[in-house]
Amino acid sequence: MNTMNQMQEEATQNIELHHFILETFGLQSKKKRVRKKLFKQVVSQEKLLKKLVSEFKQADQDQEQESAEETTYIKLDHLPVTTLLKIGKEFFKEEESVRFYYNKNKESYYKNKDVLVQCISSSFEAANHETQKAIIQIVSK
Repeated sequence: MNTMNQMQEEATQNIELHHFILETFGLQSKKKRVRKKLFKQVVSQEKLLKKLVSEFKQADQDQEQESAEETTYIKLDHLPVTTLLKIGKEFFKEEESVRFYYNKNKESYYKNKDVLVQCISSSFEAANHETQKAIIQIVSK
């Protein structure tokens, strides 16, 4: 019985869980009275509340896992060269493909986008988590 009271209290305190419950039942009404009534009915049923709380926690874990996977992989080959060079000059300025992209004397790097993408993606994978987040922010703009 004590765990039931804890789950009921958690459901009323956690606004995200509250919204998840209402979304699960597909409530379209924006009326406060109707929303409260549905929420009260769900909270009073022990099995249903346990099931919804476990689904909510599972969905939250899945979302965290997706965000962790997202930070470790980005697709760079579709980006324009100017964005790639901006990323390269800001974070990987010591790399030769970034330094010599517009240098005619270095034929293997001169306007070679494939080498630039390969260099930045390998450097991105080797970079720390904060650098990866900063690069993802630049790419998402």
